[in-house]
Amino acid sequence: MEISKNLVWIKSEHPLHIDENIRFMIRYRESIEGLRYIIGKGYNHWVITFSGGKDSTTTLIVALETARLYSKELDFIDIVYSDTRMEIPSIHEFALGFLDYLKNFDRIKNLPLRFHILEPEVEESFWVCLLGRGYPPPHQRFRWCTRRLKISPVEKMLKNVVKPNKTVILTGVRFNESISRNQRLITSCNRGGECGQGIWFQHSSRLKVGYLAPIVNWQECDVWDFLNFYAPSLGYPTQKLERGVYNGRGTRFGCWMCTVVKQDKAMEKIISLPQWSHLRPLMEFRQRVMEIAYSPDSRVRRKDGRLGRLKLEVRRQLLSELLKLQEIVGMQLISDEEVKTIKKFWKNKRYGGEISND
Repeated sequence: MEISKNLVWIKSEHPLHIDENIRFMIRYRESIEGLRYIIGKGYNHWVITFSGGKDSTTTLIVALETARLYSKELDFIDIVYSDTRMEIPSIHEFALGFLDYLKNFDRIKNLPLRFHILEPEVEESFWVCLLGRGYPPPHQRFRWCTRRLKISPVEKMLKNVVKPNKTVILTGVRFNESISRNQRLITSCNRGGECGQGIWFQHSSRLKVGYLAPIVNWQECDVWDFLNFYAPSLGYPTQKLERGVYNGRGTRFGCWMCTVVKQDKAMEKIISLPQWSHLRPLMEFRQRVMEIAYSPDSRVRRKDGRLGRLKLEVRRQLLSELLKLQEIVGMQLISDEEVKTIKKFWKNKRYGGEISND
């Protein structure tokens, strides 16, 4: 069955008729062809990484629609959401709501779906590392957050589901997201990735899994057109993502406490929306933490004289302010288990003392 015929069949199920020659529909067909390509290579187990952002949402929908066409050739589809507990509230709410919707969505009820919501280990959570261990806020030279909050939980989960040479991990990376992202993709292509035909694919001989970026050649406007017009016509609730979650285009989401960037433009755009304006104190707290933590007076001196972890009294003060902050905004920002774990670290001489060796 040819791809173009499949698309006509899909479109006949809803009232919206879209010219197949417009660019995002051409990209859509390329993505479906790319997914069909990996099925032909024997990858019948898909792991779809989902963050709730526009690109991962598009990738997930494209994958699900393709899976409907070739469901008999697929074993399982694992949808993985890594909940760092630090995501910007608007995107976090959308992500969880979207996953709940999919679980009861008749259109995909016959697909072999498995949903996974992952969280970091308590001792590796952001607040435990910052306030318990005393790590300084993440920055470009010490970006300790990504592996602990996102990568490690996913790797642990993958060990239990990967089928050697049968599993492919689908990601929402695209060219033109950023200069650094472009360079990483180009480098990967030069090392054996297969670029072109609307896809980017690479096989890891070490992990025995494939990696596929189905929308790698989509432009941002293609993504938004797909989410605003085509996906809703199929029944996916994405029409409010641009205005109600992103508050416009050109936004790149991260954690609300992200200290790697100097200015959190995403959070600024979000709190300008009336429904999220009550979250302004989160942005103000982030700025306060940065100002305090980057002051030499807030850090323990190592034996060699270099700055080490945050002083215990500074961490005590920040935890007290954090607990007050969650009362102000009316949402849980830190769990009781995290608070207990933080205080356990304080009792440890290594993390509660005033001399830092690491």
